[in-house]
Amino acid sequence: MANIGKVVSVRGHVAEVEFVNHVPAVFDLLQKADDPTVKLQIATSSGLNRFYCLILRGSEKLGRGVQVVNTGYPLRMPVAESILGRVIDVFGHAIDDLAIELPQSEQWSIYRDGQGLDDAVIHQEVWETGIKAIDMFAPLLKGGKMGLFGGAGVGKTMLLTEILHNVVVLNKQKNVSVFAGVGERTREGQELWEELKEKGILPSVWLIFGSMGENAAVRFLTALGGATLAEYFRDVLAKDVLFFIDNVFRFAQAGNEVATLMNTIPSEDGYQPTLTSEMANFHERLVSSSKGAISAVEAIYVPSDDLLDHGVQSIFPYLDSVVTLSRHIYQSGRMPAID
Repeated sequence: MANIGKVVSVRGHVAEVEFVNHVPAVFDLLQKADDPTVKLQIATSSGLNRFYCLILRGSEKLGRGVQVVNTGYPLRMPVAESILGRVIDVFGHAIDDLAIELPQSEQWSIYRDGQGLDDAVIHQEVWETGIKAIDMFAPLLKGGKMGLFGGAGVGKTMLLTEILHNVVVLNKQKNVSVFAGVGERTREGQELWEELKEKGILPSVWLIFGSMGENAAVRFLTALGGATLAEYFRDVLAKDVLFFIDNVFRFAQAGNEVATLMNTIPSEDGYQPTLTSEMANFHERLVSSSKGAISAVEAIYVPSDDLLDHGVQSIFPYLDSVVTLSRHIYQSGRMPAID
């Protein structure tokens, strides 16, 4: 009974839990004592024997006095080559229409340290996208990171999908792809899945979605789940990985929402003070090693078309290529609308 805690308060998607005889570790996964489908995650200390927890699922079933059990391990995801072609959520559950169960024999924590510098590899090879404006002015380097910046409705997702299609088709025998949908529309994910299936390249792509309808904690963790699978393909299967994420700004925004609910004092531009370290931890996991390369293409929403927004600026230091999409060019009907 030592690992039993009691919910003290619930505010939105953050619960405060008290442990009297047990001190949980940060990132430990909690479950409701009589309903394991209700999941929480330890985030930070809120006082003596009290901890702020992110409610990942089942907030409507929580209330003051409810007992929760500490599992003793963080959120984990199933990893296997057979997952390619499947669509899952951050809990490792399949959300596509296939009746085949996901393998659970091996699971990795979504919280992992970045690649050590002693094994980091720098490549000079260019992934050809077939899009002349990109290949000429802002090429996608093997093992590098490309950012697609733009405001609402200027073609970021469209361009990212086209790059995914072109590069995967041209190199389908050489690499696998991971697509992380973070805080975007369910409709866009459905359309992407149908297009990949129609083109016959779905068996070499793995997709994880945390749509804008999910709570902030799930959206935040979806990006880390995508990075975990990319690391598995790189380190265990020794494959070159193309990592696509739509959208990195939603990752920063979700972290800000969670920090607000935990009464964290905001930093520059109203964002959470941990934004810089969160962005660093995420990007430093997406690097190349002697076993394989991870090449990232990231869509970044620019709020109010303001490139000086602190959330947007926090992403720039990790990019090798920057593509900015122009609203004026998009409205003129020229695609891609590259400034």
